[in-house]
Amino acid sequence: MKSIFRICMILALGVAALQTTLLAQDDHTIVGVWALDVTVVNCTDGSPIRIVHSLQLFSADGSLSETAGIASRGSSVGTWSKEGGRMYSSNYWFYRYTAAGLFASRAEGLNAVELSKDGNHFTSKGTIQDRDGTGALLSTGCVSQVGTRINH
Repeated sequence: MKSIFRICMILALGVAALQTTLLAQDDHTIVGVWALDVTVVNCTDGSPIRIVHSLQLFSADGSLSETAGIASRGSSVGTWSKEGGRMYSSNYWFYRYTAAGLFASRAEGLNAVELSKDGNHFTSKGTIQDRDGTGALLSTGCVSQVGTRINH
């Protein structure tokens, strides 16, 4: 009976040690503040549309906020989720404005994000769809992003 108890204890300690090791290996998350370089291109021919610099905040509760360094758009709000391993997805919305400051469109971004092994960089690919006030699709752009962590 004591032998069975000892074997069970050794197995339990082994499993606990393995779980701790696995958690330590996966302690990097996307949660934190990131500086991004965003490249938007025409999805059909790859021609450049714009380059935008932005700051994104991935909060622990799954919310996402962003501010971009371009006067023709507002701040973004959205959500993110872990897809598995170092893969994440994000979905966010923002308004675009005319040069006169009037509403031009509501944009929706959808990205697949891959976090680097060290947890301090990420790359992503996705789309931006612009819709008018009625929700009708105006345009779609393809997006690639390179993010660098500012803090956790």
